[in-house]
Amino acid sequence: MAGPSAPSYRQLLEEARELGRADGAFAAAFEPSDSTGPDGRRCLGRTPAEFARLLCDDRSAVPPTGLELNAPLWYAAGFAEALDRARRRAAERVVVRWVFT
Repeated sequence: MAGPSAPSYRQLLEEARELGRADGAFAAAFEPSDSTGPDGRRCLGRTPAEFARLLCDDRSAVPPTGLELNAPLWYAAGFAEALDRARRRAAERVVVRWVFT
C-alpha cells in the first residue's frame, strides 16, 4: 500500500502529461508540420516500462498496475497538445497586410 507521500495514480498520469507538454513545446520548432508527436512507444527516450519506473521515482519495484500502458498515452497527449498550441501561436503571429496604392 502506498505511503502518505506517494503520489496517486492520477498524479503520476498528470506528471506524464506535463512531461509530454514540456517536450512538445520544445520540439515544436523541430517537428515536421504534419507530425502528431510520439506514438507511445518511447517517452523521454525510454520504453513504457522505464518511463513508468521514472514516474514512480523508483520508489517501488513495481509501478502501479496500468501505469506502463497509460502513462505513455498521457505523455503523447500532452506532447500533441503543446505541439498544436505552439503551431497555432506561430500561425497567429503571421500577419498579412494588403496595401493598395
